Amino acid sequence: MPALFTCHLSARTTGHHPPRLHFFPAAVAQLIRVKVMRSLLIIALISSAAAEATPTDKVSQRSDGSSIYWTIDRQLGGAKQGVLIIAQGSGCLAATENPNIKNAKRLLPTFAVLTVEKYGVDPHAKPSDPFEGCSATFYAHHTVSQRVDDYQRVLHELKRESWWNGQLVLFGGSEGGAAVSILAPKVNPTAVVIFSTAPGHSFGEIFKLSAPPEVAQHADDEFKKIEAEPLSAKVFGGNSYRWWADILRQDMAADLLKTESPILLIQGEQDSHAPVAVARQIRDDFQRAGHRNLTYWEFAGHDHSMQDRQGVSHLDEVMARISGWIGERLAQRQEPK
Repeated sequence: MPALFTCHLSARTTGHHPPRLHFFPAAVAQLIRVKVMRSLLIIALISSAAAEATPTDKVSQRSDGSSIYWTIDRQLGGAKQGVLIIAQGSGCLAATENPNIKNAKRLLPTFAVLTVEKYGVDPHAKPSDPFEGCSATFYAHHTVSQRVDDYQRVLHELKRESWWNGQLVLFGGSEGGAAVSILAPKVNPTAVVIFSTAPGHSFGEIFKLSAPPEVAQHADDEFKKIEAEPLSAKVFGGNSYRWWADILRQDMAADLLKTESPILLIQGEQDSHAPVAVARQIRDDFQRAGHRNLTYWEFAGHDHSMQDRQGVSHLDEVMARISGWIGERLAQRQEPK
């Protein structure tokens, strides 16, 4: 994702030297000294906040003894902050190295950003092929359900932190949107954003709608093989049989319908990975159920990454709108009832 905000600072010099303090009356000189000291104090505080905001790598343990690698970025610091979970998409590139994650942090610059690495992904891993060149451990253990469990475990640990003000925003794109859809009803977040995911009633059906026809027509045969070996590390379509077996029959739309938090579902009309028909079905499911907590945005002519038919990216505009939507939800939660 490109940067949402760019700040340009310019300096202009006059060529004149600043006047010396001893040329001023004592009172004026003292006032200037006070201002200088205040400026130095502000600089020191800013430097301290910047140091605090450096992303911190942490490690937790799963029940099987393996390590969960996660990173918390306090961003602008502050005595109290909310938490923004950014759930990355497919593959084994570490979240800390993912440019999409780095730029999505700008959605809530005053929040602490939490990213959690997938099972089998080492801290700061940058494989040459993040889809076909992942570790054996990744293929043997990575699933969407495992991601959800890991998020819950890390959030439980974060509850001990005195700086967390209780606000929690979930943002998931592509596969991360699937994880967020399942996670949301379990953690009661302040707001949920699902980007280019279209989490439907069956991932198997979503796959058949988005795959090329020559692949889709043989999908059921492959699904039978997967369900016959649900713990296998064999790879199909960039993911292991274990991953497929875990998500194949998952009803993510039902998970979302159990979520009481405000939800923003974002869909490109020309998305070839997350079918627009599935996203529209979710919108209709919420309407039929009488649930009013779903906001649905569909962008005509936009693809999975929010490019139009001419290849022009509209991601900056979309992300800016998302930031505004989240801000409105946060303000509504803070209003007295």
